[in-house]
Amino acid sequence: MLHKSDKRLLTFISLMPIALIGIFTLVLNAIVIHENQTKVGSLIQSLYSDALTQEKGRVKQQVDSIYEQIIYEDNLAEQTLKKSIQYRIEDAYSIIHFIYQQNEEKTKPEIIKLIADALRQTRFNDGRGYFFIYDMDGTNLMHPIFPEYEGKNLINFTDIHGKRVVEDHVKMMREKGEGFSQWWYPKPDNKDEAFEKIGYAKYFEPLDIYIGTGEYVIDVEEDIQQILLAWISEVRYGDDGYIFVFDHSGNILSHQDKSLINTNIYNKTDINPYEFMNTLNSKFDDNNSRFSKYLNRLDAFNNGSDSQLSYIKKYDKWDWVISGGVYTDTNKRLLEKKEKILIQQNQEELKKILLLTLTLALILTLLSLSVSKYVAMRFNKFQDRICNDFKVLEKTKNKMQYMALHDGLTQLPNRVMLESRIEEEIVKAQQSGKMIALMFVDLDDFKKVNDHYGHDVGDKLLTLISSRFSHFIEKDEIVARFGGDEFVFCFSNLTSQQDAELWVEKIQSVFENVFSINGKEITTGCSIGVAMYPKDATCSSELISKADIVLYKSKDVHKGASLFFDKSIDEQVSYEFSLEEELKNALDKREVTLVYQPQIDTKTGEIYGVEVLSRWCNNKLGSVSPVKFIAVAEEIGMIDQLGDFVLQQACEDIQEVMPNGTNAIMLSVNISPKQLIKKGFLSRIMKIVSRTGIDVSRITFEITENILISDLKSVSPILLELQKLGFGISLDDFGTGYSSLSYLNILPITEIKIDRSFVSSLFTNDQSESLIKAIIAIGASCQMTVVAEGVETKEQLEKLKEYQCDLVQGYYLDKPLSISELKAKYA
Repeated sequence: MLHKSDKRLLTFISLMPIALIGIFTLVLNAIVIHENQTKVGSLIQSLYSDALTQEKGRVKQQVDSIYEQIIYEDNLAEQTLKKSIQYRIEDAYSIIHFIYQQNEEKTKPEIIKLIADALRQTRFNDGRGYFFIYDMDGTNLMHPIFPEYEGKNLINFTDIHGKRVVEDHVKMMREKGEGFSQWWYPKPDNKDEAFEKIGYAKYFEPLDIYIGTGEYVIDVEEDIQQILLAWISEVRYGDDGYIFVFDHSGNILSHQDKSLINTNIYNKTDINPYEFMNTLNSKFDDNNSRFSKYLNRLDAFNNGSDSQLSYIKKYDKWDWVISGGVYTDTNKRLLEKKEKILIQQNQEELKKILLLTLTLALILTLLSLSVSKYVAMRFNKFQDRICNDFKVLEKTKNKMQYMALHDGLTQLPNRVMLESRIEEEIVKAQQSGKMIALMFVDLDDFKKVNDHYGHDVGDKLLTLISSRFSHFIEKDEIVARFGGDEFVFCFSNLTSQQDAELWVEKIQSVFENVFSINGKEITTGCSIGVAMYPKDATCSSELISKADIVLYKSKDVHKGASLFFDKSIDEQVSYEFSLEEELKNALDKREVTLVYQPQIDTKTGEIYGVEVLSRWCNNKLGSVSPVKFIAVAEEIGMIDQLGDFVLQQACEDIQEVMPNGTNAIMLSVNISPKQLIKKGFLSRIMKIVSRTGIDVSRITFEITENILISDLKSVSPILLELQKLGFGISLDDFGTGYSSLSYLNILPITEIKIDRSFVSSLFTNDQSESLIKAIIAIGASCQMTVVAEGVETKEQLEKLKEYQCDLVQGYYLDKPLSISELKAKYA
């Protein structure tokens, strides 16, 4: 049953579309008519503008193209000149060679006279070119233009710039036998003025003379200019486009109307001289060009007066102005017909559009009436459905809000809700002056439960633990699942740390009883890290972060323990952070240095090799243990960079102090497992070894047993490849692991090192003595070198000699030495 307001609404819905269609149709037609008129005006304007732009582009392209050709030909002038005169000299040289071969029995003066007679009258380049011949002492033997020079020694002749022309020629002939030169020289028709000239000469050794010729640069440029001007006169584009060239004095140099060439523009009544002069004196752009408009009756294509829009480009080097133009009035007359056709087409399109809009309006009106009836029928149904959907939406919204703030598995608050609640408790604690304890709880060995029983059992275990946590916390306390097997508790209203310790005991008591899941009894424990407000932090993120830090410090000490955040942990974390940051720049600052501990041959007492050890001394941290900074380098991804540095520097040092040879000492280098398994390790070390020049056979890489335990499958093929390349492989800390003997069987070990713990207890532990004997015997039977580390006393050394240990190292023999100390002591 519809209410009165709903009926009025349906009536409104029925009539409103019809009214809107009518209004829309009127507005649309008005807009269409206005837009059409605007469009026609715009199209007409665009028609004229586009036509002018197109013409301007065409003339600009033509002028620019001719300008580029002028520059190209100008740049080729000297090259063309050189090629021409070289070709002429080669021909003359052939004539000299022929005359010489035919008259070898004659004297030099006789042969030179024959040559001079043959070449004296030779002219080329429109009669400008001629040959001259000089003896190598500077005496002129032939000069057709200035015969008075013949027989004179011109070795000291200089041009207007002081250049000793003949002396330079002779020097060039002695050094190269031929070549180009440049000087200033009078023209035959103008002996009072010198012009720049480029020449080419070639030495004829049998007569100890050289022949040369030259050409005036200005003559070549004039030839090229005349060729270009003739070509430009023939250039055409479009219906009536042409290019003409004039100089700044108005002299026409090139024009399609040949009768205008060599006339002056300013003497023509066809062009206003002041208007044209203003065009030349106006500002040009960076390309020395501009568009300019002036009245031009000079054009044969234009039977009346027309306004010409010209594109002008200047070539200042030759005092040329290149010009081409567009006749705007002529273009306008040509476009008037297109304008009429365009207006007619637009009017026809407008009629079609108006008819189409009226038809659509009628169709839409009929459809609106049909739709309004259908809407009235569907209205009641939608009203009921909306009510039902609203209820469902409300429930969904509440469920999504809950899911957004709770963990899906344990139904405990999640991290978002946890941080919000902690901030609320901090505000309360600020008002009450009480403490808050944030406890980060991590289950011990939870991964083993998943691996052994499956993830389903692991999820059920988390659910049971969450349930036990929820039962003992009070109303104002919070427990949340932080992620994985991690939980966070927030306890407020505490008066001391002792109150927090009681809560720690309650949390740990949850794990005293076993958990029964699917008929299996599972025991587990937890480690706890605690941070206090306001002592340790003043906001939720800092409390969580510091509790997380102290949790993992607790796990490092002992699983199942709890630890409260304190100043020492904060300092340790700060130190570790500083260690990472400082190590990143340690190599660039050259803070990492190398020392070398000698390895002594027990049979000879001589040095056999050295083990390279890295040291790091930082201005902020002081001296840092290699154990610490190498571990950090592995964590932050610097181990490859550090390892490459150590190998490179060590190879360079040892190669410099003790080069390759029969008595060259060996070099032992420790490598990390992360270096070994990194892609490109083998290629990198081979590049280093190749670059430094050290023999591969001198280098032994030391690996520890713990590397092999964790990465045996990855490491084994790389070690085999190293052995094939010729490197030695040493097993460090032998005997301290669990699979030492099996490694000897499956890996290409060439050396084993007795751990220093066995050597230090050699005289206090019978088992150590037996182990050392056994290791030495194993090395001998497997044909491996055996090295004892940590030799600190004479007694230890003598005993190891007695057991026939191959090599020894330790402070009794020598401390780790810098490369300069090693060189001074052993080189």
